[in-house]
Amino acid sequence: MITWMQKHKKYLVITIWISTIAFVGAGFVGWGAYKFGSAADAVAEVGDTKVTYEEYNQKYNTLYAYYNRMMGGTLDQEKAKEMQLDKLALSQAIQEATLLNYAKEIGLQVSDEEVANYIANMKVFWQNGHFDDALYKKVLAQNHLRPKTFEESVRKELLMKKLSRAFAPVLYPVEFDAFAAALFMGDKIEYKVLSSDDINVTVTNKEIQEYYNAHKQEYKSPTTYELSYVTVSPKEANVSDAVLQTYYKKHRLSYTANDGKILPFAQVRDRVAKDYALKNVKKEALKIYIAFKKGKIEPQGHIEVTKHNALPPKVALQLQNAPQGKVFKPAIQNGKYYIYRLEKVLLPKPLPLEKVANMVKVDVEAAKKRKALAELAQKEIATFHGIVTQDYVTRDDIAKIKMPPLQAQRFLRELFLRTKPRGIIVLAQDRVALYKILDQKLQVAPKVDKNRALITDNGLKLKELLINEKMLEKLQQRYPIKIYKKGK
Repeated sequence: MITWMQKHKKYLVITIWISTIAFVGAGFVGWGAYKFGSAADAVAEVGDTKVTYEEYNQKYNTLYAYYNRMMGGTLDQEKAKEMQLDKLALSQAIQEATLLNYAKEIGLQVSDEEVANYIANMKVFWQNGHFDDALYKKVLAQNHLRPKTFEESVRKELLMKKLSRAFAPVLYPVEFDAFAAALFMGDKIEYKVLSSDDINVTVTNKEIQEYYNAHKQEYKSPTTYELSYVTVSPKEANVSDAVLQTYYKKHRLSYTANDGKILPFAQVRDRVAKDYALKNVKKEALKIYIAFKKGKIEPQGHIEVTKHNALPPKVALQLQNAPQGKVFKPAIQNGKYYIYRLEKVLLPKPLPLEKVANMVKVDVEAAKKRKALAELAQKEIATFHGIVTQDYVTRDDIAKIKMPPLQAQRFLRELFLRTKPRGIIVLAQDRVALYKILDQKLQVAPKVDKNRALITDNGLKLKELLINEKMLEKLQQRYPIKIYKKGK
């Protein structure tokens, strides 16, 4: 096995085949993340089956279209490279070529008639209730595909399906029982919740000082930004309602109620007048911004901020990574334009104990309670008495456990991972649960009967995954793999 295949083995486990047909209608994405050598236009060769650049590029485009839909159309080539879609496309093409070798070896074939029937039944090529050859060729042309290439892709997909059916797993009764036990094993338990709220501790000044000395880096001042600014206020002017209504019509989507409905002009006239006045001084604000940036204007005031919400959102977003001396473009705040300049950044530093003594005391108290809680749990685990469940509970019986839902979910998840009949499960920093398994059923029959389809489906999928993984592993040893990669 070649080095590249060993290094990227994680890409070579069969998961879910992304259909070749999904490429149709997805659009074409040009890319050039890798250059390949030319071996009869092949990017790779598996046994006696070649992976052409066209096939490889089709895999990439199918993946790109799939993930672009998943990401709401925000995928670009840079993100695709980060996600290593190029390597995933290559591994899929190699997987397919590997399985095609084996399908040919065992004599599986797909006839021209099967290919034609499959394509004829694809609704994307239908018009007026039946297959339309002209539409077929048009759709393929729009996706930069030749009919011969597409039909060969369909042939391969049908061959893959035949191969998959040939190795389709069967879930035997003993396997069903094993999966049923894994999903719906039942425990009758006794449990007790211990909380640090029930523990009283005292905190001395010495403990506060010692804790502060050890953790003073956790008690820092916030980052502080020193800013200077100039402002540009709108000018008072008598503006007719006709002018304001014209402005309102162009910007009416800015005047909506909580339910999204556009508010009538009469109801927002004052807001419109203020916005119109601000619009009229925007050019002046930009001129002053340039002058302030060049040092031709002295600041009107200075402020120190630690919370970004004290600034206009546009300024706050840029502030964290801004260099000293940065002048921010005019931003509306309090009914006028503010132009800020970053004068200095004061980095966090440990605060003196007298300023954070109360915070330190709370943390010391919490730490002492956690320690006391752990000691109490260890002391009680052997002899505790608590709530006994009436029925056998399974991992999904959250409602049967007397805890907040999220803690009950965590308790049951942990419970069915434990191998000891008695133990402690941490529910939160200040809460633990003691448990004791009183009795156990390998399967809770009513749950199993109700979820037979789920158990069977999960069992078959897992078996199929394991079969495919092992088969691919063996076949990759059987057929030599060559990749004609020159590099980036």
